[in-house]
Amino acid sequence: MSILLGAPVWYGNRPFEKTIEELYKLELDYFEFSLDYPLPDCMDAAEREKLNRLLEEYDLKIGFHSPLDTAVAHPRVEIADASMTVLRRCMTFSAEFLPRTLYYNFHVHPRISTYKLEDVRKQIKVKGLERCEELTQMASEFGLLVSVENDLVPFEWSDLILEALSLFYPTLQFTFDVGHAIKAEVCHPGIKEKAGSYLDYLKRWVDKCGAKILVAHVHDCSYTGEGIQDHLSIGRGELDFDAIFELLKSTSCKYLLIETFWKNIEKEEMDYEELRRNVELCKSYF
Repeated sequence: MSILLGAPVWYGNRPFEKTIEELYKLELDYFEFSLDYPLPDCMDAAEREKLNRLLEEYDLKIGFHSPLDTAVAHPRVEIADASMTVLRRCMTFSAEFLPRTLYYNFHVHPRISTYKLEDVRKQIKVKGLERCEELTQMASEFGLLVSVENDLVPFEWSDLILEALSLFYPTLQFTFDVGHAIKAEVCHPGIKEKAGSYLDYLKRWVDKCGAKILVAHVHDCSYTGEGIQDHLSIGRGELDFDAIFELLKSTSCKYLLIETFWKNIEKEEMDYEELRRNVELCKSYF
């Protein structure tokens, strides 16, 4: 199975030149660039050209993560329209790095308290499917491949993503976040405690969407007294990555993002030495 390995980069990783150099030293294939505020508008033409030169110099690819503060499927039309305006600017920016741009990743579930109500979810699904179709058309204008990521929403509440993939694949593909899939099942208010293991939760997603997975976000998780801590360095939590990577190998996944923010459950920030260990571990599986 041929797969490209990447790591996330966000505004807090400035100076970007130094960060990209360090990722190159780790022999990663790409990075996923988060476009949370103030990106991308804060980068002028010279800075964008410099980023393009760095990609060429280090022979790296780039993926993009849509701003987390946008809500393209929000049931209030004014909010959804404003979010689509922001995403158009972000896609315009992402297209400037073609052909090194791999994908544009986005979230679709709006973060509203009434989402746990079935009648509200049905309304949002109708609006969300319309927005997903608009997004795929917009991405096609720019020559971008879009991928929708599972949120902290339980599988049985994820009809919007599942139906969008059914309707719009392959112009819309799937980003499977392993930690989100687990955390959503055990930490979401309104969901009864379930029997079975976290591997059962992952397998349900893979059985349904495995052939549509473009990107996987991997990170460890640990059960704490307050729920689940995710985005841990691989091997520092409680997940069985032998089993997880076996599941991922059965899918169509092309890009694996090591989305680890913390070295341990005490939430010490990741460093490049710990990231190197994660990279080497992932490479041992593929």
